[in-house]
Amino acid sequence: MTYLAKNLRHLAAREGIKQAALGERLGVEQSTVQRIMAGKTENPRLDSVLAISRFFGYSIDDLIHRDLQTEDVAPSQSTGRDDANMAQAVELLHMLAELRPDDARFRRISWHAILVTAKAITKAEGSQKDAVRMILEELIEEV
Repeated sequence: MTYLAKNLRHLAAREGIKQAALGERLGVEQSTVQRIMAGKTENPRLDSVLAISRFFGYSIDDLIHRDLQTEDVAPSQSTGRDDANMAQAVELLHMLAELRPDDARFRRISWHAILVTAKAITKAEGSQKDAVRMILEELIEEV
């Protein structure tokens, strides 16, 4: 179960921010914020989740996996290195999707693919070529 919808509703209410204003402050379409808050978006885009994370100061992991309304979770004060790697992972996967349009593994980017990519980026220490090689090796093992 993901807590993102519940947490976003809670955090917005706590700050007294309406959906339209929140979308504007996040730089995200109001309709996207509405779908996330309603729980209609099962896997929101990472850039939307990162914007929420940065705005409220909670890690992506806390926003998705912890009930911020009932648990005593303090804001992390910044998005961590893992969040930066996740954003980089999404960018790299989009690049791969453009380069390999017939490869079904890249048609719909999943959280698993993002995690595999973030791990590869960390291991590759900034080398996109090495990261791409590691990603493809990992995904080929799954097929």
